[in-house]
Amino acid sequence: MLARREHSRYELGDKLLSPRNSPSKHKILPPPETLSSAQIRAEINLLLDKLEANDLLSDQRFAENLTRQYLRKGKGLLALKQAYQSHQLDASITQPLLAALTHRWQEQANRVREKRFGSLPAANQKDAAKMQRFLAQRGFTPEQIRLAVFLY
Repeated sequence: MLARREHSRYELGDKLLSPRNSPSKHKILPPPETLSSAQIRAEINLLLDKLEANDLLSDQRFAENLTRQYLRKGKGLLALKQAYQSHQLDASITQPLLAALTHRWQEQANRVREKRFGSLPAANQKDAAKMQRFLAQRGFTPEQIRLAVFLY
């Protein structure tokens, strides 16, 4: 799984705990019927610790990749924060990444708005509302949306 892409510790642990398609898909552990769920969790945590010690698993690297991916896709600050939370990334990892991007969010909102709607201002209130909904769905803050739609 790690050969395909980076994973967060939480995500990889979840995948190992409940492998998709069959209980024997990942043949790392003995068959589930011989171990209790607490023993399985302990074994998975031990494996994750070893992967982190060998630098094969890194929440820092995963967070950096996730951030780049969200910026490339035109996502906003709120969407990125939600992704960090869903992967249970520690604030000590995410806060420096967010702080480094503080100056880019408005530029990102403007770029996404222009790519979707062009450089002309909203012709009427209906068009402005459509732009606002679009940017909100992409995860931008209300202030960033207001500036991108009305002061662009």
